[in-house]
Amino acid sequence: MQPVIFRWGLFCSLFAATAACADLPRDPAGTTERVERTGKLIVGQISGDNLSDQSAKILRRVAQRTHATVHIRQGAGEQLLTDLEEGRIDLVYGRFAKSSPWSANVHLGPPMGRRKIVGKDERVPRFAFRNGENGWITMVQREIP
Repeated sequence: MQPVIFRWGLFCSLFAATAACADLPRDPAGTTERVERTGKLIVGQISGDNLSDQSAKILRRVAQRTHATVHIRQGAGEQLLTDLEEGRIDLVYGRFAKSSPWSANVHLGPPMGRRKIVGKDERVPRFAFRNGENGWITMVQREIP
């Protein structure tokens, strides 16, 4: 009798684990779904950090995938990153160092441009994402060459 109970328990555990992984990576705050539903991709652009041709192309591809229109909001880094953390905007574009104090609060994507290996204190163009929005992060970063 015990082997049957053990097998049943093992089956239920494996089924639950598989079901939990079905939609990975996830967006706990629903960024991808919201962008698709509203048709708006809201991007904060730090004043003085102009969008490169490459970053504009990435935004166009993401907008196309999500059937959204890109809306740019320029502003100070502190305010834009706060808005990102609180879910009022979807991405922030600017020049960030991996050692930035903000790296504890937001996900800093890979450097854009030809150089992929940079020092941790070197400020380079990249996107910042809301922490934990792994589906959104994965989708956008797939568009970065």
